[in-house]
Amino acid sequence: MSELEIWIKRATRHLSKRSITQVRREIQDHYESAREAAIVEGATAEDAERTALKALGDARTANCQYLNVLLTSAEARLLGEGNWEAQIMCSGSWVKWLLLSAPVAALGAAVSLYVNGASAKAPGLAQGLLALGSITGLLSAARLLPINTPSRGRLFRSVKWVVLVGALAIIFGQDAQKMSWLLISCLWPMFWVEWTRISIRRKLPVAQWPRHLYL
Repeated sequence: MSELEIWIKRATRHLSKRSITQVRREIQDHYESAREAAIVEGATAEDAERTALKALGDARTANCQYLNVLLTSAEARLLGEGNWEAQIMCSGSWVKWLLLSAPVAALGAAVSLYVNGASAKAPGLAQGLLALGSITGLLSAARLLPINTPSRGRLFRSVKWVVLVGALAIIFGQDAQKMSWLLISCLWPMFWVEWTRISIRRKLPVAQWPRHLYL
């Protein structure tokens, strides 16, 4: 492996395949330009290669800079998973109605338990159905709402987290402190996904945002 290839490998660590291709093309062009300039000035081929490589700077520093502006492998994977989810949702109208009917059924069952007084006998079931119906209902309805601008996306995400926290409060109630480990295990993946999406939104122009980035 040449010194240039080693430099590129270090500089593109943790980047997505598309980002690596972009960086490789830009670096090779910059390297060849610097090498040719050194040869024109009278340097030998070996000296010109060393000069061109030195002109690229530190690979680790470049890697940190690339990670701040280009998609990482984890971000690209999350983006692809979201696109797959969107394709499933758009595969047929029956899928949308099926996903909408589930939270409606859960909310209906919870209301029925509370109205008939059965919630006193099975409070956990009633609370679980209410929380489940609220969360899944909001997420399912979001696919049908015109959330297609950054401002609408921010508004929806704010409502989503309020509903999510409220649902968890309903489920755990006074036991939240005792069950903190379970709360953390439930919320951590959601926080990670949201944090990763924030990074993707910052790197991609709005015109390239897929539907799920607004949500």
